[in-house]
Amino acid sequence: MTPLPFELHPEIPKEGRPANPSRYGRFVELSAEAGLPFTAPERVANTRRALASAELVRQQWPDAFVALDRSLFRAYWAEGIDIGDPDEVDALVGAAGADAAAVRQAVEGGLVDEALDASRARAIEIGVTGTPAWLIDGRFLVPGYQAPDLFERVVERLRSDGPTPDETGSDF
Repeated sequence: MTPLPFELHPEIPKEGRPANPSRYGRFVELSAEAGLPFTAPERVANTRRALASAELVRQQWPDAFVALDRSLFRAYWAEGIDIGDPDEVDALVGAAGADAAAVRQAVEGGLVDEALDASRARAIEIGVTGTPAWLIDGRFLVPGYQAPDLFERVVERLRSDGPTPDETGSDF
């Protein structure tokens, strides 16, 4: 499964905006239950540059993509780092094993803007309204945080519904 970029809030200004701490109460509880670190952000970051950097790394340094994807998530949700800050993103890109200077130059030059916009448009077309979201087998869109049993039911339904899109020659 390949994660694709989805700019959830393109209206957020480049400098970000203040976060509403009350929105994160459930995440604090879930993280504590799972034993995972979580730091509610003080500011909602404009993620366009982080998404563009990750997409460029996915395309040109695929071996570094998973590390960057994970580090961006960890930086924002566990460490309280502003992933809207170009210098912070560059540091994460370099630590993941990609050429941070080349990524910055390409992103600032708009190299992946079209890919970001197309990915967002396609996601909206199939019904994505938030993150995370999973399109399973090209047929089932599972939005947001869901309990594991929902995924189990989707897999069971796919097993009982017959051929997959790959077997029929269709993408969707």
